[in-house]
Amino acid sequence: MWLYMLFLVLGIVLGMTDKIPERVVYRSTGFQLWSLIFILFVMGVGIGSNEEIVESFVSIGLHSVIFAVAAIAGSLALVRLFRPAIQHKKEEAS
Repeated sequence: MWLYMLFLVLGIVLGMTDKIPERVVYRSTGFQLWSLIFILFVMGVGIGSNEEIVESFVSIGLHSVIFAVAAIAGSLALVRLFRPAIQHKKEEAS
């Protein structure tokens, strides 16, 4: 856990120093998207291949599944909603 946080903080600090060329920052957004999609896919494969988890879906219940899907959908919707405003502020600061 600490390793993940360390890399996150290092990335934030490096990003704030403006030492990374703009073309690298621009290309990293696509890389981030596809990396996230790949991670979600691998997690899905891991969950689907674990019989214990699959069998517990029934006991977990429909409400839990709906909650998880709603949380993901809400996160994606908020990112889509606020992304233009964040990008606009970033462009103004440049």
